[in-house]
This record gives sequence, structure tokens and C-alpha cells, in this order.
Amino acid sequence: MQMRKRFYKDVRAIEADTGWQIALDGRAVKTPAGSQLCMPTAALASAIAAEWDAQDDDIKPASMPLFAYAVTACDRVASQRAAVIAEITSYGGNDLLCYRADDADLAARQAAAWQNWLDWAARELEAPLIVAHSIMPVNQPDHAVAALRHCVAAYDEWHLAILHRTVSLGGSLVMGLAWIRGDIDSENFFATTFLDELWQVEKWGSDWEAEDRRGFIRAELDEAARFRDLLK
Repeated sequence: MQMRKRFYKDVRAIEADTGWQIALDGRAVKTPAGSQLCMPTAALASAIAAEWDAQDDDIKPASMPLFAYAVTACDRVASQRAAVIAEITSYGGNDLLCYRADDADLAARQAAAWQNWLDWAARELEAPLIVAHSIMPVNQPDHAVAALRHCVAAYDEWHLAILHRTVSLGGSLVMGLAWIRGDIDSENFFATTFLDELWQVEKWGSDWEAEDRRGFIRAELDEAARFRDLLK
């Protein structure tokens, strides 16, 4: 795919009636769907403006993760809010933390790392979830899933964009909600949700492809955390 050439010189974050915009040579940036891109905070707008300003001769979308999240929030989440909330909530009915391994050592590690967060969900989110000690799916209580959905639905499109990505990376809605609330940082989120894989690495070793994949995931979590913090 041919990259788009840089077509602008001046990049600024400018205040608008509905928030903050990015201006390229005085013209406001729009999303690929043609929507006005208005950020809720000056900090986020300035950081995205810096991504645009850092482009060289070719515009490389992969080097603008904050802009990508903003576009997702405007073009996808805002127009499909109910569907996105349903997608995120679906992880709560089959949360990673609720399934324990047959191996005694791994199951003990899972219990040590995960049970406190399940207790947290029951206490803080009013969402008590059932733990299964097999691979067979367990039906979670309707009121627990409803409580999780209520928590998800309370967020705006900006937070939902990163919550969706974070939950899909980790496979746990409980951990995603803890992360977006700031109750766990990205490093510990990764260690908790990738516990099984990291245990396998301890036992059997790893390979460069798996290491690269985990490195990309860590970087994505860091980018999502930066986006979250810029919304404050």
C-alpha cells in the first residue's frame, strides 16, 4: 500500500465550540468517515497534534496510535454505541478469571493472582462471578452480568474505545474495568491476564515470535493507558 505524502507544514491544536481540534495549515482534521474530530481535552488534542507534526515525508498511520483511538471513538463507537457496549460486556459472561487450570501449580497461581480481583468485582462492581474448575463454560448470574454492563455503559465513547481494545487483548472484563478505573496499571494488567502464557514460558521457554507478539501487546497497553490519562 502506497503511503500518503505529508501535505501540510503547520500543525496546531485549536479550541473549538465542542472541544479541541487538530488544524493542519489551518484546516481542521476530519476522520476517515468525514466526521469532525473534536477531542474532549486540550491535553489529548496536543498529543495527537504532536503525532501529526512528527510525520516525515510519508504519513505513517501506525506511528499515530492516539489518533487511531480518537478515530475509533468518533467513527465506530459513537455511531455503534450499543453494539460496542454489548461486545465489551460479552467478555463478562466468560471472563478469563473465572476459569482455572487442571494443573495444580498453575491453578494455584491463578487463584493467587485472580481471586482478589473477583472479590473486588463482587465488592466494588456488585458483580459476583462464579469460578469454574474445568474448561466447560459456566453460566454467570444474570444480575452480575447486568452489573458489569451497567459499569461499561457509564463510559463515553473515548473511554469505550480503549476499554474495548484492552478487554479484547486481556480476555477479562473484570481486569479491563479495574484498568480503566486506574486500580491496576498496564504492567500488572499484562502480568495478570497473560499469567497462563507466562507460566508456560517459565516451564517450556519461548520463541522470538511469541516474544515479539507480547512486546506489541505491552506497547498497545501503554498507548491505551496514555490515551486514558490524556482524557483526564
